[in-house]
Parts: sequence; C-alpha cells; structure tokens
Amino acid sequence: MTASFLRQYDATTLDRRQIEKILGPSTGYYYYDNNPAYFVGPDTVTSIHGKGYLWVFEANKNNGRIERVHFVPDVK
Repeated sequence: MTASFLRQYDATTLDRRQIEKILGPSTGYYYYDNNPAYFVGPDTVTSIHGKGYLWVFEANKNNGRIERVHFVPDVK
C-alpha cells in the first residue's frame, strides 16, 4: 500500500481531503485531527500511537496541504 501510493503520488501536492479520498478514513491519530494517519505493517512494531507503523501525513493547519510524510517509529 505505502510503496504503491508513494510511487503514484507526491503527497506534498495534495491536501488532507485528497489523501482521505485516496486512502479512506484515518486508522490512527497523530496529534491533530487534520493529520491523516494510517497504521501499516506488522503489529509487532509499537509506539505511543499504537501497534504497527503509523504512516503520518502532516497537514498545514490553515490550508490542509500536506507538508511532511513520515512513519512513527522511523522505519529502519
């Protein structure tokens, strides 16, 4: 899912609504409601956010544009 998405889209050209239209409703939470976040990968990975890697799309609070995409915890 993640590799296919990243090959097909430049997330920083999208906004929160576009991400959710492509990937569906968030399955995780990352500090603010306007940051779409999705649990991916094995549930043997854990963080303060839950089980699995949290794939985070950090959005600008004013216009919803995606400014940063990352995983929590970092993928090694």
